[in-house]
Amino acid sequence: MYMWIHPVLQCSAVLLSFYVLYLGWVRFAFAHLGRTGVVFPWKMHVLLGGAVLITWCLAFVIGLGAAWWGWKSVFITGLHYQVALVMLPVIIFGLGSGLYMDRFKARRAVLPLAHACANALLMLLALCQLYTGILVLRDMVLG
Repeated sequence: MYMWIHPVLQCSAVLLSFYVLYLGWVRFAFAHLGRTGVVFPWKMHVLLGGAVLITWCLAFVIGLGAAWWGWKSVFITGLHYQVALVMLPVIIFGLGSGLYMDRFKARRAVLPLAHACANALLMLLALCQLYTGILVLRDMVLG
């Protein structure tokens, strides 16, 4: 049963991240594509984006714990854990840059784009994690 906490948390975060990405796209379209009449829900983006990034970090730790508890070993899931290790510093950057921009509001050009690129990359990596996680569940939990 404990093995399912990690995938449920991660899938929930991935689903929520699509909405957060949409909110970020609204901001990008206003700032860089000249869309007018767009209201960017800043607080909602910050709140939900932080929740997604913190959930990914928490679920990473829970995944390590579940692996240790279930298999008495960690880092045995191949590409799944390797992608997770790549995600961690990007998550930290996304969270840090987002918190910085939220606390110190100013006109910026580079940091918001770096933040957006990092978090878009996280979305792609999370989808890879979803695929490899299904393989781990199939081969190592259910199989």
